[in-house]
Amino acid sequence: MLKKFVHAVDAVNQFVGRFTSYLLVPLVLVVCYEVFMRKLFNLPTVWAFEMTVYLYGFHYMMAMGVTMLYDKHIRIDIITLQMPQKIQLILRLITFWLVFVPFVGAMLWAGMEYAATSWGQWEHSWSAWKPPLYPFKTVIPVSLALLFIQGFANFVRECYKLKGETI
Repeated sequence: MLKKFVHAVDAVNQFVGRFTSYLLVPLVLVVCYEVFMRKLFNLPTVWAFEMTVYLYGFHYMMAMGVTMLYDKHIRIDIITLQMPQKIQLILRLITFWLVFVPFVGAMLWAGMEYAATSWGQWEHSWSAWKPPLYPFKTVIPVSLALLFIQGFANFVRECYKLKGETI
């Protein structure tokens, strides 16, 4: 059952990561359009800069889970790399509960409150374009939830690895 959970979480984060990577195309198109309009026609848009911030923010946030899946987050492991593999695994399992769960859990909780407040106010941007902000603020708890469940899936995977099994 845990193995199915790990595979399902991995599949969801791979799908989200692939979808998120495709958002770089509209991001580049918006930037090119804005540069083209501003430099050639002296007609800057009111929406392009803000749209690039939202697209890149979505891209950055939603990639957290897939980054965790492939173990590409930055960490300082100069000391732990000198230790045997088994000790490294034990330290990762301990730091999961001491650092990852409290930190990501607190961020997830705060992100849910932040998004709920935005939805409750039907919050819009202060700019001239004034897009709604609540969908973008919802990305925060969603991405943190994906990160959290991927962290738990990695924890399960490392427990099996510690026992000498693979998933």
